[in-house]
Amino acid sequence: MGIVAFSYGAAVGLRGKVLHSDYYGGEVSDRVKTTPHLRAVANKSFAVCGIAAAILLLAPLIWIFLEFQRDRTTWELLCLTGYVFVVVVIGGYPFAKMKAL
Repeated sequence: MGIVAFSYGAAVGLRGKVLHSDYYGGEVSDRVKTTPHLRAVANKSFAVCGIAAAILLLAPLIWIFLEFQRDRTTWELLCLTGYVFVVVVIGGYPFAKMKAL
């Protein structure tokens, strides 16, 4: 699910529609929406972080499905949870960056 969500965010960024009110531009200042350079920075950060997060989420899926029948230890699951948390923070970074621009 996360791969699809981050891929969609990256696609919106690549199309240059991040600041459109139908997507993610509702809480962004007018200065960011009207300045071409800041719009480009917002779109690029969405595209880059979305692609990075989607690719990073492939690793846990591959790890789980390669050894699907094996039981996981508690430490493995805790590390997996921490890894996914870091990836979600990376994917959510553009939201904070757009508000700070």
